[in-house]
Amino acid sequence: MANIRKVQYTAFGMLAFYMITGIGALVLANMWLSSAAAPREAVISREIEKAGAILGGIVAGTGLIGFVGAIAPVKRKDCLMAFIVLLIAVILAELGLGGVIWFKTLRMRSTFQDQWTNLWADTLKVAFQDMDTLTGYGQCCGYLFQTEVVSSGACAANPTSIEFPGCEEKVSAFADGYLRKLFTSLFGFTIVNVFVFVTMIILIQTRNDEERYIRIGKKEGRTYIDSI
Repeated sequence: MANIRKVQYTAFGMLAFYMITGIGALVLANMWLSSAAAPREAVISREIEKAGAILGGIVAGTGLIGFVGAIAPVKRKDCLMAFIVLLIAVILAELGLGGVIWFKTLRMRSTFQDQWTNLWADTLKVAFQDMDTLTGYGQCCGYLFQTEVVSSGACAANPTSIEFPGCEEKVSAFADGYLRKLFTSLFGFTIVNVFVFVTMIILIQTRNDEERYIRIGKKEGRTYIDSI
């Protein structure tokens, strides 16, 4: 009994950490969805943000199933097994979403110029042109070689805007930093999930041993009123 208690406490800690990652992803994704997208919309789509919110909610929900099973592992093996199956699905989903985001970093420069010219709204272009929060990158105008300068914002107000460089490097630096943080976080969550998976497997094995001892004890006439 003492051994299973120790494993239980470890499982509770890992499950709490697991749920925190899900709640954090859910809150952040919903904040993004309810806020102005520019210049973030140049990097990740609303679909990816929605996928992050859904995945965060699933993580939080599956964590509750894990807690229900871990509270009474001998009696609720079905909850533990259900959590293991759902956890594997979550790991695959996080790896898939992280892979999609990582792949975007490989083809940024080949797509941003076309998007600047044909897809992005003027408000998004101006957000990049006038952005002053990215270290090492100041005012820029247009995307490449002063082409496609948006006639609003600082570039339109400054008659010497031709002196400013294009925004290609700034857009790429912003996108690269943003995407790297996102897929690194997702892969980090996956590492947490792997530790949770190992902990829960150990808990299931321990509860199987405990259940076997209880069955043997009952055959010998002992009772286990408080068995977990």
